[in-house]
Amino acid sequence: MPTAGQTQHAVLPLATHDEYARQSYISDLRMHILGDIGMGMERVYESRVKPAFEKAHKRPPKDEHEIHDVMLRDPYAKVWSSMIRSCQEMIWDSVASTVERAQPELNARVNSTRATLGSLTLDPTVKVPRYLAASDVHLMPGNYHTEWTSGDVSQAALFDRGLYVYQAGLAGPTCDGNGRTIAELVKRRWPEFKPAKILDLGCTVGNNTLPHKHVFPDAALYAVDVATPCLRYAHARAESLGTAVYFYQMDAEQMSFADESFDLVVSCILFHETSRTALANIYRECHRVLRPGGLMLHMETPRAFGLTPFQAFHMNWDAYYNNEPYMQAWTNTSTDEAAVSAGFARDKIVNIVVPDFYAAGDAAFDAAAKGSIKKSDGVARWGETIEWYLYGAWK
Repeated sequence: MPTAGQTQHAVLPLATHDEYARQSYISDLRMHILGDIGMGMERVYESRVKPAFEKAHKRPPKDEHEIHDVMLRDPYAKVWSSMIRSCQEMIWDSVASTVERAQPELNARVNSTRATLGSLTLDPTVKVPRYLAASDVHLMPGNYHTEWTSGDVSQAALFDRGLYVYQAGLAGPTCDGNGRTIAELVKRRWPEFKPAKILDLGCTVGNNTLPHKHVFPDAALYAVDVATPCLRYAHARAESLGTAVYFYQMDAEQMSFADESFDLVVSCILFHETSRTALANIYRECHRVLRPGGLMLHMETPRAFGLTPFQAFHMNWDAYYNNEPYMQAWTNTSTDEAAVSAGFARDKIVNIVVPDFYAAGDAAFDAAAKGSIKKSDGVARWGETIEWYLYGAWK
């Protein structure tokens, strides 16, 4: 049966009735654990965990690390933590049967895709960095890069469907909410900026790549990743969806593009899966390949700076229990200093908080993107809607 809600493109495996029912159940369960149960975490901290700590130490917890130590001893927090970890594993399990059943035919279909719009350039000499190869990021078995057979795309298909289940469809029918938010923000905030050549870093299956072509149809769109299965699948997916993208297998730390090649360089949720060394190298590469007057803009999780210790603890839970070993390093790294070290001028740095394009509605998003909403404390507040954090700089 079609994967209801998700756009059915030519290389998305079809779920059976039972597989779809299982995936839908787990998707709803995750939202329940994150929302209804997760919202109780701070209440438990304030009413029970923090007072007990203050009684024992004659002071409140000083940082997220002290909160982590005591919070995960509380029965409520233990149950929540166990549930969300198990649910993450269940997401991949629920999708794996769909992918495994489709594998031989899916691989043949992807590898027979003709490049009629964009292109695919693979480089077998590109090595997957250790910060990706050392663990299955966000508990996805096999991570992004594992190939189970020649020409395999199983991991990409697992990610494509698993991402939709994980997001409960909130990122839109093609899971492009992040990329759409960036592209629409750029177009509306800087209407005079007309990028002719755009580069997406760490594109995986291209879900957040394609919106840049939709928003800037006259631009040439390029995308890079290190994972061969993802690139094969991303190319076939883009061709199926009628979008021209030039995919390249490259490490974003050391790309082969010429200096000053691009007007806009973007990424979505990339840096919390990289090391601090990699972040510095990628920022330098962004500066190198950008043309004068070009823009670097990355969407990521918020910094720990400015958050309460409890908020920082809650955000960095993934660093301990969701195979996100670099999350905590990322949230405690200054993107401003990284940009300056990479060669960007400090007065050219941009930091933007913006509501999600799909969740906010066009009018609210447009007002936020154009900066017409007042900020009382330096950070935009959008009520209960999803918000995204953008870090970058003009060259």
